[in-house]
Amino acid sequence: MIVQVRRPGPLQVFLDGVRDVGLLVARVVVGLILVLRGWERWMSAGIDAQTAILEAAGMPTPNLLAWLVVAFEILGGVLLLFGLGTRLIGLGVAVLNVGTILLLDRLDPMNLTAWGWETNALLATLGVVLLCTGAGRTGLDALFLRPDDEQESELIAAEDRR
Repeated sequence: MIVQVRRPGPLQVFLDGVRDVGLLVARVVVGLILVLRGWERWMSAGIDAQTAILEAAGMPTPNLLAWLVVAFEILGGVLLLFGLGTRLIGLGVAVLNVGTILLLDRLDPMNLTAWGWETNALLATLGVVLLCTGAGRTGLDALFLRPDDEQESELIAAEDRR
């Protein structure tokens, strides 16, 4: 049996390129924001300030949690810059920012907008986008993961050789 592999047309090639550039921009912006936020929490505000916020919200083991958030933001941000572990980091970004919105609501339920929840909502949304799409062809994830189309073509070809 002969397997025909369809080649994408010029419009599809263009749209794939636009998608990859868009994912690159989103990934780099979120990565930079994470690194800068983590660095600010660690070096400027200090872990003690983060621990105090978490303690005021009644979170368990606030010191450990503060260190975990800082480590995730710095290391996760660097990984996003290179496009490594993009889907997993995207999930972490979404969870962290939804958790932050809920934490801020717990600290001040009547005045949530004063805390700037919309930035966290936007970052959570971008985290979900990165979770769903991955890094695209511009990230280093592409070196380790093959696109679904290639896997399906190879499976069809392998079945036909039998």
